[in-house]
Amino acid sequence: MMRKLTLALVALFAVIAGAAQAHGPSRLKTDQAVILNASPGEVWAAIGSFEDMSWLPGAGTIAAEGNEKGALRKRSLADGIVITEELLKRDDKKFAISTRLTEDNPAYVLATNYALHLTIKDEGGKAKVEVKGAFYRAFPQNDPPADQNDEASTANVEALHQQIIDALVAKFGAAG
Repeated sequence: MMRKLTLALVALFAVIAGAAQAHGPSRLKTDQAVILNASPGEVWAAIGSFEDMSWLPGAGTIAAEGNEKGALRKRSLADGIVITEELLKRDDKKFAISTRLTEDNPAYVLATNYALHLTIKDEGGKAKVEVKGAFYRAFPQNDPPADQNDEASTANVEALHQQIIDALVAKFGAAG
């Protein structure tokens, strides 16, 4: 009886261990920020509209269907890449906007299920812009190639977010 119980427990642990390894990638997150030489309201006036991305060089032509949750925006970038984004949330009081790609596009960002969250906070009268990303690595199965693993995907997302930060610094200046 004891031997059968021991064998059953060993088998159970083997199944659990195998399932844990087969789980796949974990959700990754990035968090970058910049303090701008402008008020939160000034920055929100520039970046708070889902329909207007004129503040971001290379944003390309935009066709958007509003500023309400669930709205879609199609961007044709200067380099020919086309992406479609969905507005997940937009809050004028909290100066926050969240979007996600409706389809993965490794030519745009080397990640899957990518979502972007921009939040503006008051930092002594200056705008602190937080740029956050949530995503999975580019290669969704186990054992990804080096150029599509967690580190490569995170570096690529951070580079994309740095372009946003650089555009905001160019427009408003960095706070001293």
